[in-house]
Amino acid sequence: MTERKTIVYIGNFFFPNGNASGSRVYGNGCIFRDLGYNTVFIGLDNNLEQNSVLKSTYKYTENFVNYRLPYPKGVMGWLDYKRRFLEVKEMLEEINPSIVILYGSPTISIFAKLLKTFCKLNNISFVMDVVDWLVIPKGNIIFRIVKYFDVNYLKRYIANDADGIISISSYLKRYYIKKVNNVTVIPPISEYKYFKKPNINENNNIKKLIYIGNPFPYIQKNLKSKYFKDRLDLAIDFFSILLDVEFVFNIYGITLAQYLFVVPKQKDILEKLNHKIIFHGEINNLEAKNNISQSDFSILFRNSNKMTNSGFPTKVSESISCGTPVITNSTSDLESYIINGKNGFLVNLNSKSLTNQLKNILSSTSTEINTMKLYCFNSNLFSYTNYIKNTREFLKNLKIK
Repeated sequence: MTERKTIVYIGNFFFPNGNASGSRVYGNGCIFRDLGYNTVFIGLDNNLEQNSVLKSTYKYTENFVNYRLPYPKGVMGWLDYKRRFLEVKEMLEEINPSIVILYGSPTISIFAKLLKTFCKLNNISFVMDVVDWLVIPKGNIIFRIVKYFDVNYLKRYIANDADGIISISSYLKRYYIKKVNNVTVIPPISEYKYFKKPNINENNNIKKLIYIGNPFPYIQKNLKSKYFKDRLDLAIDFFSILLDVEFVFNIYGITLAQYLFVVPKQKDILEKLNHKIIFHGEINNLEAKNNISQSDFSILFRNSNKMTNSGFPTKVSESISCGTPVITNSTSDLESYIINGKNGFLVNLNSKSLTNQLKNILSSTSTEINTMKLYCFNSNLFSYTNYIKNTREFLKNLKIK
């Protein structure tokens, strides 16, 4: 029998660049393409009606065939796992792939269980792409219980019985290698045609800082900082006391009102520094890349915990790919990627000298900053081509009929 060379990538992503998840699976698809595989994507779409038909959503985007399921709306949308599975099952029977890769789940995790069972029965290699291990936030007790069991069922039970795991970090690899023999690490990667040579500024007297994202897992008044995904609040605290440093800190992805709803204690600081710390709200992916490219530094502070160490910040890979060095602290595998003074700076959030460290970094000359920006861009640090060899070995070790 001729070996099938098709991979179907399924999950809760917006292909190809609708969000970080979409960018990730697209980057991985580029690896598979170069290895001779045809990859078909089945993701989600916020604009589809709940009664849409999967086959009717066919698109050919960036040289990949892709289909879309409607993003679940309301409780009933998430519970409609059987219908979604039957649509996907029908398509898999037509495509006849050798490998199915699941990224998260387009509905609750029972969908993943049904998909895994189908793959086993049809001798299709079942792979999971695992990118995080979310901490369940404070909230409605019923929501917390359901979410806890759903996440753990997917990440522990189903993933532990996969034929292979694509992990985003070495933290996750260390966990899964005890359960699954075939595990590889692929951080957030990209095809570099999306990135343009960074703007080189002749005068960096006013440092341009940028943060893009949503720092909170969800909106809740006075949410405890241990549930914060990103410690934007700490960044604001530290930069607000650098009174003798000229900078503008542009924040995208969240409005000032949304931010203050969760962190009302910083209202006075932000009112006082509204000319230096500016909230812009949401922007699209292309605008985000352009704004990053025009900045001197990206900012990303995070607590070091299971959530942040199991994941890998796409914000870092995207910023360096855009040619903008990152000021961040050590979480996940960042120590293996950040070279101080070359493509960014690793700082210690608990250090008493952090204020002086930040002051020294922002005192960098125009020449120093522009040298770092060119180094970032030319390094191709997160190009998908760097991971072709390891992925080839990973795919070779799968049981493909």
